[in-house]
Formats: sequence, structure tokens, C-alpha cells
Amino acid sequence: MSQEKKKELLIVLFGGLFGIHKFIKGNFKWGIIYLFTAGLFGIGWIIDIIITVTDSVSVQKKSLMGTEGINAINNGQLPNIQGTNLNLAVDETCCYVDKAYTFKDKIITTGYTGKSSGVNIRIMKGLSYRTGGGNSQAIRQNQRTTYNGILYITTRRIIYTSQNESFDKTFDKITSVQETSNGIVIQIGSHTYTIITETHSEFMKVFKLVKQF
Repeated sequence: MSQEKKKELLIVLFGGLFGIHKFIKGNFKWGIIYLFTAGLFGIGWIIDIIITVTDSVSVQKKSLMGTEGINAINNGQLPNIQGTNLNLAVDETCCYVDKAYTFKDKIITTGYTGKSSGVNIRIMKGLSYRTGGGNSQAIRQNQRTTYNGILYITTRRIIYTSQNESFDKTFDKITSVQETSNGIVIQIGSHTYTIITETHSEFMKVFKLVKQF
């Protein structure tokens, strides 16, 4: 279990009855409910503990590195991952690999709402004229398209392969790497890649370790 998951579990264990984990995540409504009902009379608290533990185990099982690779990283070691499709140099090792995705957001119009007024005047069969006006408004929503890919770190490079956009850069070409709540933001020159992966904490640990060599 990663340090972040351990921290989350401790918060749920010792603060779950008072809804602290709900407040931290910004879910104030449920935080207040937990606070005044002692974690839904203890039932909600227990369920949240089980979910937190289960989520951590699920991430390890779904990861391409498996439990062994993730545990090695969280213990401060660099795993030697075999069986990838990477063309590695003789002295190069793959230390991280996992499923990831990028996305693009687009605002689309899904319909119209509002009232319209006026009168239809029939001029002849199949032809009419409408008088008056309307006050309809467009209904818009965000549409997200995701592009699946694979994220790698070797002892020399960061690599991302995807159906949409890919890159293969040595560390000296990477401007910055930042961790978000659900992924990684990688800056390469003027281009920014927001990559979502469940093992973003392990990615950052490997990146810091390989940079020491």
C-alpha cells in the first residue's frame, strides 16, 4: 500500500466517525451527516474503511506491474520490468509501466430550452409563415474524449504511447513533472501532457529515484 493510501486509511480509521475524510474531499454535506450521526451510526464508517482497503488492493491487481512491482517501488527500490515492447539500450532498464490515458474536452450543444411565442399563418399547402419570437437558450455540456495509452519510465527516459499523442524523451528534455490528485502533468518545452493513471504516486517515486543515478 502506498504512503498516500496509508494516510487515507488512517484518516478514515481515526476520523471517519466524525466525517473528517468527507470534509477533506470537499463533500461537506456527508461530512456534516457523519459528524452528527457518528459515521451513520458506525455503519457508514465501517463501509468506508472496507472501500479504502479494497481500492488499494484493486489498484495493485489492475496495475501492469502487479503487487510485486508496486511493493518494490513503495519500499524505495527500482524494479526491473521485463516483457515490455520497448527497444531498450544495453544498459537501460524499464522501472515503471502502467495503463494511462489522456483526454480532450469539448463543449457541445445538446438541445434548447425555453419558451417561444408566435402564430403560424398558412399561406398554401406545405407553406406557412410564423410571426412572433422566442426566448430559447442552448443547453451545453462538456464532452470528454479519452485516449488510452501506456506510460513508462526507464533509467534514461519517460515514454508515453497512445492512439492520440505519444512522446519519448530523455530526462534532460523534460521541463517539469508534477503530480495531481489522479495523474501526472508533464511539461516538455511548450507542450503540456496531462496523463491520468492510478499509480501516479508510484510514478513520482520512480522518477525521483532514477534521477539520482
